Amino acid sequence: MILSSLAAALAPANLLYLLAGSVLGILIGAAPGLGPVFGLAILLSMTFSMPVEGALIFLSAVYAASVYGGSITAILLNTPGTPGSVATCFDGFALSKRGEAGRALGISTMASFIGGVVGVLALAALGPLLAQASLLIGPSEFFMLAVAGLALVALASKGNTVKGIIMSGLGLMISFVGRSVVTGERRFVFGTIYLEDGIQFVPMVIGLFALAQAMVLANQSGAIAPLKKSVSGVLTGCMDVLKNPITVIRSSVLGAVIGIVPGLGINAANFIAYVVEKNSAKDADTFGQGNVKGIIAPECANNAVTSAALIPAFGLGVPGSSTAALFLSALMIQGLQPGYAFFTSGNDLFPTIVWGMLFAQASFLVLGLLGARYFAKITQVPNSILVPFILSLSVVGSFALRGQMMDVMVMIIAGVAGYYLQKNGYPLACLILGLILGSLAEDNFCRAMRISRNSLSIFFTRPVSLILILIIAFSFAWPQIKKHLSKAKAQKVQ
Repeated sequence: MILSSLAAALAPANLLYLLAGSVLGILIGAAPGLGPVFGLAILLSMTFSMPVEGALIFLSAVYAASVYGGSITAILLNTPGTPGSVATCFDGFALSKRGEAGRALGISTMASFIGGVVGVLALAALGPLLAQASLLIGPSEFFMLAVAGLALVALASKGNTVKGIIMSGLGLMISFVGRSVVTGERRFVFGTIYLEDGIQFVPMVIGLFALAQAMVLANQSGAIAPLKKSVSGVLTGCMDVLKNPITVIRSSVLGAVIGIVPGLGINAANFIAYVVEKNSAKDADTFGQGNVKGIIAPECANNAVTSAALIPAFGLGVPGSSTAALFLSALMIQGLQPGYAFFTSGNDLFPTIVWGMLFAQASFLVLGLLGARYFAKITQVPNSILVPFILSLSVVGSFALRGQMMDVMVMIIAGVAGYYLQKNGYPLACLILGLILGSLAEDNFCRAMRISRNSLSIFFTRPVSLILILIIAFSFAWPQIKKHLSKAKAQKVQ
């Protein structure tokens, strides 16, 4: 079965679908505001006449390559192509400003490839088992996962913990605008129909990062990076990834686990992996200044999510994200039903899909390495040309998703606010994660309360929830414990 499925995946038609999907995915991912959901939604109609293996291989290539593509503009322009590439901006753009854009792109490409391979292996080896295990995650666990994410980000803002908490709270407040996910009640809409759908995430991200960065560049002469005749360092970046195996393994496994849990996805994985790596590093103070681990961790994690997120979708018919829902649509269009039998039916369809996803990772790896030195030349374009280009992409990206000018207005307001917040040292990462996790936390807290009849004991009697509470408590206590131990050790030496 393995050999026959490999032969099917290597069929000339399927390889053509793979190449086309990879090229389109990179272009879509690199365009701010579009991303994998937009790409899959637009290109899904192209798969109606394809054979089932070709259709799913094509969509897999689009998905994987668009997630990787988001890191290109994140690194070069401090403008995340996808919301799942926001954390990549922090250290990726810092390297670009130092004239090491080629190295940063090499890091991103290799880390994305390895993370993607780990996700595919998780799907292949653990699909049926983990699809059943994900049923153990209930409302109380989801709520505590959201709280743990916010707590980790607050702790990561070393020296700015209070500002980090303020920004997390602001992100939560923004996420509560619109109709309640539980009761449908309108909140903070001020009589405006537009706000009933809430503050849209994509325009917010584009404004906070792309437009704010354009405002920064507009105040600077020259280019982002020093002018060079040639761009180098791509292979050095690849070697940087291989020299940090612990970061690669930790972030890839973390991304795969996050992918399996419905409701989190690449947006959360990108941030959580970055925060975990920063808290684990001895040189945490260098994060945000061009630390290679600050690129490796988020890129390994968000690309591991791409395949792992399909485990509950294929195994249970429960889409954990919008992209997984589109994959389910592709299955049903082809006359297939998700479920446990999908993994164990005895045919070679599932192994063929796995091979196709594996080749999708290799495809964007080759395209990314070949194109990195050309992509990196963007950082040498004068700011007088680059700023109007970023502004144009920002407007188009904000408008393209829903076709509403109000989304463009949100982007502009967020951009101005982001510029001044960043200028005064407020960490935008905390705001974004609060915005991502707000609805998830609120929805699952209310569900947990209904299940327990308004008793908070549900968070302490469920094993996974209790473990998360202990982890949060230990995370807040550890800096004080570490400080006390260091003081005691110093006194002992004296």
